[in-house]
Amino acid sequence: MYAGEKLTVLNKHNDYWYYVQDASGISGYVSTSAKYISTSYVEPWKTLDRAAAAELAIAAGMKYLGTPYEFGSSRNDTRTFDCSDFVRQAFLDGIGLKLPGDSRSQGAYVKEIGKTKDDWRSLQRGDLMFFMSYQGSKASDYANVDKSSARITHVGIYLGDGKMLHTYSEKSGGVRVDGIEGTHWEYRFLFGGFVY
Repeated sequence: MYAGEKLTVLNKHNDYWYYVQDASGISGYVSTSAKYISTSYVEPWKTLDRAAAAELAIAAGMKYLGTPYEFGSSRNDTRTFDCSDFVRQAFLDGIGLKLPGDSRSQGAYVKEIGKTKDDWRSLQRGDLMFFMSYQGSKASDYANVDKSSARITHVGIYLGDGKMLHTYSEKSGGVRVDGIEGTHWEYRFLFGGFVY
């Protein structure tokens, strides 16, 4: 590849590299830096309407119902998931968006977008939901917690109608759908929002 050559951007491999192809069909990587490439490439997921993206991610996630839970699961296969690996895989399979690898980083990613909500009832289908650590099954167990500084320990995908798609323990049976209202999930909820 030479200076000034026209290339086709096949995909954005990560924040640093585009995977490209030249006119003769030779493929390779080019830096995403404007110093090396001028492009109008837009990642395909950015062109999706929010509701369509949410449905695609949810449909992808539902295919993994029952997949076993494993804390610290490998991000390179889909045989087991922890909560953040599952959410990451649902959005990767569904819309091609590669979210950060752990729940705290995913929470920071969603917060940076600036459209978070701290009442789960105001969430939309497909929003990510972030939770603090389990401290008991009653609302009173969380009464004195400063949720603005609580540490994120869990993430799931809101399905609407008070339900969430997630995975959280080996005993729970892996990827599953759970109700939120009146459960420890409601009391542990910190904030939620969409991925763009």
